[in-house]
Amino acid sequence: MEQFSISQEDAVQKMLQKLTTLWRTRAAVNQDIPVYAELAFDASKRDFSESLLPFRDHDAWLQAPEAIKSACLSYAWGIYNLKTIYIECDVVTPACEDIIKTPPSSNNRALLQDVMSEALLDEALHTRMSVMACNYIYDHRQLVPLDFTDFNLVQWRRQQLASCGAEWERRLTRFAIACASETLITDYLKTMAEDTSIQPICHEVTRTHAVDEWSHSSVFSFSAMDIIRSLSEKEREYFRRTVRKTVEMFANNELGAWQAAFNLIGMPHGEDILHDTGDSNEVGVYTDSVERLIDRIGLSGAASTLSLPSHTPAAGRHGKGMTL
Repeated sequence: MEQFSISQEDAVQKMLQKLTTLWRTRAAVNQDIPVYAELAFDASKRDFSESLLPFRDHDAWLQAPEAIKSACLSYAWGIYNLKTIYIECDVVTPACEDIIKTPPSSNNRALLQDVMSEALLDEALHTRMSVMACNYIYDHRQLVPLDFTDFNLVQWRRQQLASCGAEWERRLTRFAIACASETLITDYLKTMAEDTSIQPICHEVTRTHAVDEWSHSSVFSFSAMDIIRSLSEKEREYFRRTVRKTVEMFANNELGAWQAAFNLIGMPHGEDILHDTGDSNEVGVYTDSVERLIDRIGLSGAASTLSLPSHTPAAGRHGKGMTL
């Protein structure tokens, strides 16, 4: 089992301390959150970035009437927010709670509780933002809210936990999936966070969310660095394998949700679109991101890099021994 040197442990401690200091000035929960109901609604603007649609190049989509496209993009906003709510509540929150309730045996024990309790506050706000912003669009567009619960990432996580034979596997599964998700969400948020052509509330909510998640990626990365130092090789391999498995489920196109949305919209040739689109969306992009995470926390065989990841915001920006 690889052991961290004292200097490496100190470096992780300093980075966690830096992140908790940044949280006081960076986190959305510490800022004045706009009253979304008072934001101007622009009916001419789309509610979602078309470039993120998994079927954006399909002929049936390109030939669809503009009113259908507009409704589809509004439901894309609904799907994105509903999936966000499930990830925040069912994936990230339990991982934060594990560390808060029973922190690892580490010199950074209290600091890990601190950064995870801060992340937990952020996730509660993100959930509230998603609920409010989603209903805002439904109300202004006069759309029936999408009712969908079977997101693939959440279902797969539930199956993985059910298949675990030991408590250390369950705890590592919860943490690994959350760690990967907090890294992968930054790739997805980036497009809408920088897209000023979409509905103002949609841009503002994703921009605010992105600022927090860029920091959360570092929080989970450096927490993982601290946690893995006490793991056996078997546990490290289990963690690494679970992180990699998360990519495919995170990048899933959620065709079940799109089927429900198409039914509400009356999307022409909707079945053809779903059939031709398939489940996986840009897995290569997400795989690269997760491999960088694995390398950063020291599980790829390369030396750990104890500097902040490139997307981390600066101040003012946005079994054995296993005791998670």
